[in-house]
Amino acid sequence: MEHKITSISPYLIPVLEREIKDFIKEVPKSPGVYKFLDKYNNPIYIGKAKVLKNRVASYFRQSSRTKKIIKLLEQAKFIDFVLTNTELESLLHEQFLIKEFKPKFNVQFKDDKGYPWIKIESKKKFPAAKSFLGKKLENGKFFGPFPNSYAVRDALKLVQKTFKLRNCSDAYFKNRTRPCLQYEIGRCSAPCIGLIGKDEYLLEVKRAELLLEGKSEDLVNNFYISMDKFSQAKDYEKAAIYRDRISSLRDIQRSQSIAGFNKSRDAIYVSSSSNQIKVGVTSVNQGWVTGHKNYLQIEGFDETDTLGNFITHRYLNNNDCPDFLVINQKLENKVLLEKALSSEFSRKISIITKPGKKDKGLLDACKANTEYVLRKNRFDKGIDVKFKELKEGLQLQNDLALIESYDISHHAGKNAVAGCVVYTARGKARNLYRTYNISKPNWGNDIGSMTELIERRFSGVKTKELPGLIIIDGGKTHLKQVVQVFHAYDIHEVNVISISKGVRRKANFDTIHLSNGKSIKVKEAAIFHQFIQEIRDETHRYALLNQKKKMRKTAIHSSLDELSGVGSVRKKVLLRYFGSLEQIKRASVEDLSEVEGIGKNTAESIFRQLHNQ
Repeated sequence: MEHKITSISPYLIPVLEREIKDFIKEVPKSPGVYKFLDKYNNPIYIGKAKVLKNRVASYFRQSSRTKKIIKLLEQAKFIDFVLTNTELESLLHEQFLIKEFKPKFNVQFKDDKGYPWIKIESKKKFPAAKSFLGKKLENGKFFGPFPNSYAVRDALKLVQKTFKLRNCSDAYFKNRTRPCLQYEIGRCSAPCIGLIGKDEYLLEVKRAELLLEGKSEDLVNNFYISMDKFSQAKDYEKAAIYRDRISSLRDIQRSQSIAGFNKSRDAIYVSSSSNQIKVGVTSVNQGWVTGHKNYLQIEGFDETDTLGNFITHRYLNNNDCPDFLVINQKLENKVLLEKALSSEFSRKISIITKPGKKDKGLLDACKANTEYVLRKNRFDKGIDVKFKELKEGLQLQNDLALIESYDISHHAGKNAVAGCVVYTARGKARNLYRTYNISKPNWGNDIGSMTELIERRFSGVKTKELPGLIIIDGGKTHLKQVVQVFHAYDIHEVNVISISKGVRRKANFDTIHLSNGKSIKVKEAAIFHQFIQEIRDETHRYALLNQKKKMRKTAIHSSLDELSGVGSVRKKVLLRYFGSLEQIKRASVEDLSEVEGIGKNTAESIFRQLHNQ
């Protein structure tokens, strides 16, 4: 079929009713693409239609004008048409133009980042397989993404058990003199001490990559060849290793709800919450789940159904498409989309709208993964009620839009950390959480730590920039001191309360203290009391979490710093050689003596100090 695309000069969009009627009469009845242009002739919305006249006319009917259509027509000054032979051609041309111009009123789907991957450090002599979260760089191979850290952990466990790839750091790897625990439990082949050759190890790496790419059948066939080869050579011990690997992979494959698919497919599930639309895609290749991704719908003018729009956006603008797309609802343009995808990739691609038993299992997995992430990011549905009850309960005059809460955490009077938690009208605002390292003189002094925190937080802050409510963890004395700090900064119009633990530190004995000197015993039935406790507990959790992080960072340094005869140079040498404080503690006097610059007497001294001898 000859492809014919005809462009027509842009029309000035009519405003008056009589002009609109005359304009509609001139719009062609053929299939094609239409473009709304701004005053600079830049496309701000691109659409396609089977009959251009009918589609364009719908924008000018008063009865069908939504807020978004009104906003579009306010900014659009011209409309342009491109005529095509068929609706299929108009769909393909529309997607080409959207990709080219990215009009602001067209709905786009943004990859929802933040998924964990498995990274194989392929450029290393003996690559390690590790979990990875962050921006992918070109220093390794990445597999996934996985819906959560548990899925990564399970996949890594399978990789290490089957292929015995290392997962240790380079520093730890370079300084091994004997196999570690991972070798003892059968999850590492100990390349660090030469128990496996480079070529044999890299072969295992390649096999692991086949599994993570979803090419399980290729991998199993590879195992069969190896098993037969060793069997014919009467090396039955090695043949048994591959027999067990095949059995293990088949057993895992049978346990998956999606086992048995011999062609690639994507399951697609649409979920919405709090006006946020998210589309999840679970990909399967050769009967193995090879990844799950979520996409957020960026606000735009959406004139078609979300699912159809996503399929055109995701796959017509992609380098590849699986043989099957599995969905669980009717699709208005199913036949058209199948033709477009098949034409784009030169092979038959089918969209399954009535899934069978196995496809339903795949969709269930896709739904679970999509809604898992959605639940993590979901706003508190009852937050409006909580804010309202809190304002009324505390008799606040102004609207309550922002709440800040503070807590101090320390370990035996050391390494004090202050946590700041923020709530808005949408719930927890984690992007606004903050951490403050308290200065050493105030360690162990809760009131001094809180005073320092308030001074650092509000020094130079104007009254109009204050939170609607400030909550601190502590009693009347803490509250009085904080109020005095605000007065010292000439800030008098501030709502500050504190909450303290009661008898046996039970929540139902908590007391809320107000800045006017009054105290309120917590009532379990009061929503605003529960909300204050919720904020206090979240602040305590956040402060404690960051205090533990600080302790972990300083523990290794402080333990080594306290060793007599170990200066900064020796400390670095020890850490480089052993990789961690834990490994230094496990080392014998002989092990310590092997470190450059550590003589036998120093080694014995370090050993005694570390073991309190």
